[in-house]
Amino acid sequence: MFSRLARLLKSWFGFFISYAEDPEVMLQESIEEMRNTLPKLNQVLVTTRATVLRLEQELAEAERAEKSLVSSIRAALAEGSPEARRVAEDDAATLQRVRLEIEATREQLEASRSAFENAKLTVDDIKGRLKTKIEQSRRAIADSKKAEVLRSAADALTELDTYGTAATA
Repeated sequence: MFSRLARLLKSWFGFFISYAEDPEVMLQESIEEMRNTLPKLNQVLVTTRATVLRLEQELAEAERAEKSLVSSIRAALAEGSPEARRVAEDDAATLQRVRLEIEATREQLEASRSAFENAKLTVDDIKGRLKTKIEQSRRAIADSKKAEVLRSAADALTELDTYGTAATA
């Protein structure tokens, strides 16, 4: 008796679940999720790309400063005066600091480029999953509509069988 009662409960739960699974509602939810998710994903891409661009600019500025300091040191050493040597020593200390900044900026730039590439891959993966989900919902809608048509055709055939030839006369 308990098994029959359990079967009855399972069938009712199954009925309510199948009733709640409306493919059109699922499609609308998927589209809404995509609309909400895509701007966030694009913002992540924009942020990581902006970081890469900023670091590239910093690196270019530091390299220009390095070239300027090297030429300043060469000019001061070529002059040979004691004042020029002090200027060259100061520039050499600054050059060493700039070279350390360049190395740190290069490391940050590589990390940022890697983060940007990973973000692109992740965003593409999420977009693909969202598109797959939408496609599944569309297929479910088509299957649902096909099932409705088949159900109505079966009902019409059943109705014809019940009337028989006597009903038409």
